[in-house]
Amino acid sequence: MKKILYVVLHGSVKSERYYNVKETWGKDIDILFYSDYEDVDKKIIKVSDRTDYGSNEEKHVNVIHYLSENNNDYEWFFFCDDDTFVNTVKMNEFLKNLNQDSVYGSILSETWDRDRTLKYCSGGAGYLIHKNLLSKISKNIKLLNTGFSDVTLGLFLRDMGITIINDDSFKSQSPEFYNIPLDEVKNYITFHYIIYKDQMLHLHNKVS
Repeated sequence: MKKILYVVLHGSVKSERYYNVKETWGKDIDILFYSDYEDVDKKIIKVSDRTDYGSNEEKHVNVIHYLSENNNDYEWFFFCDDDTFVNTVKMNEFLKNLNQDSVYGSILSETWDRDRTLKYCSGGAGYLIHKNLLSKISKNIKLLNTGFSDVTLGLFLRDMGITIINDDSFKSQSPEFYNIPLDEVKNYITFHYIIYKDQMLHLHNKVS
């Protein structure tokens, strides 16, 4: 069984971000993009007709259902955005000792106006889900019209009693936001809001 599939939220409105990922950290790994358009050669699957930000929830719910029915030869699934940088070397180290019954990522709290008690993993920072857990989630998750894919997942994880574990290696902002020197980027798994290819390449060069 293969260890991990990277599952990346993508959109036709900013199609250049596909190359930002594929020509840097996503070059030599197993990766699947889910989007509002399909390109079989690029491993982009269509899970929604919509291109707006609000469609991210629909896309995320649909790709979870898709993955539960396909790609059964992977142990772990890592969900992130196409403006997320991933240090895959560090990720491989991280995968060695994980609890299969928990979801791992960067926990956000008191940020969703409709329920300040909700704790959930940042979609931008990314989160890890084991295949067995993904199957359970797929049987329950549906659209709630929260406007946010990570919030919707968080609501279902809470209702299902699934533990989420915070790890400081997952970052929902750029290194600059945390005053992390570039020489220390190799010690982290993800950074978010990396929107330009030269930014991706710069980070990739620091960890490869």
